[in-house]
Amino acid sequence: MIEIQHLTKAYDGAAASAHALDDVSISIADGDIVGIIGMSGAGKSTLVRCINLLERPTAGKIVVDGQDVTGLTGKELRSYRRRVAMIFQSFGLLAQKTVLDNVCFPFRAASGRVTAENRERALELLDMVGLKEKASSYPSQLSGGQQQRVAIARALACDPEYILCDEATSALDPASTNTILKLLRDINRTTGVTIIVITHSMGVVEKICRNVVVLDHGRVVEQGSVGEVFANPVSDAAQVLLERVDWDA
Repeated sequence: MIEIQHLTKAYDGAAASAHALDDVSISIADGDIVGIIGMSGAGKSTLVRCINLLERPTAGKIVVDGQDVTGLTGKELRSYRRRVAMIFQSFGLLAQKTVLDNVCFPFRAASGRVTAENRERALELLDMVGLKEKASSYPSQLSGGQQQRVAIARALACDPEYILCDEATSALDPASTNTILKLLRDINRTTGVTIIVITHSMGVVEKICRNVVVLDHGRVVEQGSVGEVFANPVSDAAQVLLERVDWDA
């Protein structure tokens, strides 16, 4: 379980009203698929970067499986980050490396080398995402949806417990988006990995998530099951995201 406790993130010189995150508290159960949703500037990406400690919170705690990871450094920090994989909007693939080498990159980053066993595992992951035949191709030879599937295979290389998806489908067409969301859902079902989806699209949340947290100006303004929030949104932010605002009123 991930427990985010009273998390605040401010930058040097920023006024309190400009906090990227302001007293955010969320609990995410193991095996869940949770959507973190909000308009641009709501604090979604800052939150996900705090979860994997690419950003250090100004105050509050991130507790994972009972351990406060907020202050981890060095070897312990590297070990924690191997448990938390990240999938980006821009795919983040290495252009000069083959698809197989991209999926093997976490192995090289962890130990400085890639073994025959690592390559076999990478091929298994490419097969899982339907791209084993593209192992020798380069990212430029793939479509956007295919590149994101390679990124998912790479994220799975170190058997993470948590996958953070930061607007992972926003650069894709609707058909590719559906393919990626179905793949993530199937991975969650077969492996039990916890998935946190950062998005501004209620459509994405409706298709894949069980629970949703709505952020607005760095604060949690609503959270609950997707069914509950969609049926009866109580915050202005959720109503805007669900397009239930009468713009002519």
